[in-house]
Amino acid sequence: MHALTIFDEPVALARATDPETSKAAARAVRLRASSQAAKLLRCYADAGADGLTSEEAGIAAGLAIAGCSYWRRVSYLAEHGLLEPTELTRTSGAGCEQRVQRITAAGLRVSEAL
Repeated sequence: MHALTIFDEPVALARATDPETSKAAARAVRLRASSQAAKLLRCYADAGADGLTSEEAGIAAGLAIAGCSYWRRVSYLAEHGLLEPTELTRTSGAGCEQRVQRITAAGLRVSEAL
């Protein structure tokens, strides 16, 4: 069994039923997605126990730009046990409450290996 790394392919980026254009786009985004996930994980490591919302992490990583779905990378990190939810929420720029997540011990190990 190999250890999860930030560069492992995320859960399916395109469904089997998606058109070929979607599958080609998914292949093209793979490296970018891994790079974005690495940037986000580093931001969570820097935040420590205080954690971040996905929006705060996107801003800190410089990914909060049009066309960047950074929140999907945050979900990927959480799904793989690298982030965990806290009991906290914070108000987003749009005025909505967002869950605060913090890095896990496994996330710190991956972050340190980057």
